[in-house]
Amino acid sequence: MKTEKKLIACSILALIIGVSSVFPLVFLMTATAKADNSNEPWFSINMPYAYWVTNDGPLTDFAFELPWDSGLNETNSVSEQHILMLNLTLNVDTTNEVSDGRVEYYTIEIISDKELIETMNFFVGTNSNGSFTFDEVLDDIHFTRDDWFDTDLFNQTYGGGGGLLKYNWTVSESQLFDEGGSGEGTLGGSGTSLTVTQLREAQTVTVTIYRLGWATFTSDSTTFTTANNEVVDQIQLEKYGEEGWIYNNLIPEDELAETDLLHPLSYEEMYQVQSDNGQ
Repeated sequence: MKTEKKLIACSILALIIGVSSVFPLVFLMTATAKADNSNEPWFSINMPYAYWVTNDGPLTDFAFELPWDSGLNETNSVSEQHILMLNLTLNVDTTNEVSDGRVEYYTIEIISDKELIETMNFFVGTNSNGSFTFDEVLDDIHFTRDDWFDTDLFNQTYGGGGGLLKYNWTVSESQLFDEGGSGEGTLGGSGTSLTVTQLREAQTVTVTIYRLGWATFTSDSTTFTTANNEVVDQIQLEKYGEEGWIYNNLIPEDELAETDLLHPLSYEEMYQVQSDNGQ
């Protein structure tokens, strides 16, 4: 019998939500002139670090004991673990925006020289009105277009990715956010086992982030804007050891051998505020 399970670990600061539905956006004139960046992205993103490793046998570092016997062992199963570190920077002074908030949607493709290995989805957002909260608008909104994307892909309730909402984000401030996960499965399976095979047979592994679009919120409307799958960053991983792939522009090379590659930064290092894309 084949056994397959997937475990996804998202940032502890992430607020996981689903979004959508389009309504016409109407901007009202006010006494104070404000900027309208509704047709421009607010965030820039780069990946200073990525690591992927495969192993024979099941995962061994669970923080809890599984309530069942999976039947997986060193000879009938394989496993993988990975982390992508994203550096998210707000480029817009939101205090001058006419809107109340913004959520931007991204997809990550991991591709070898032979084929697509995996796709991930994440969002990032902030408010531009101090009294605005995303809970008021996101809970009951769902947006989907066959030729674009479905916000359920970003909602963990429906098996989607997740993301980061940070209130009162200031311009030029950067925040690290990790997209990580792990999986194990029976040899010959179509899930984790296939991913392990693809990574082991790959000559190159490339990670690309695409901006899908964004939702702009006001007090009485929500508008979705396409970004036409704009490429915002791309990195190429290198072989590391017998079972790993890595891209590193985060940890000093002389410290890499002593670093937990799946948890390269402490909690304090992860969530300290950075400015001007400081690395």
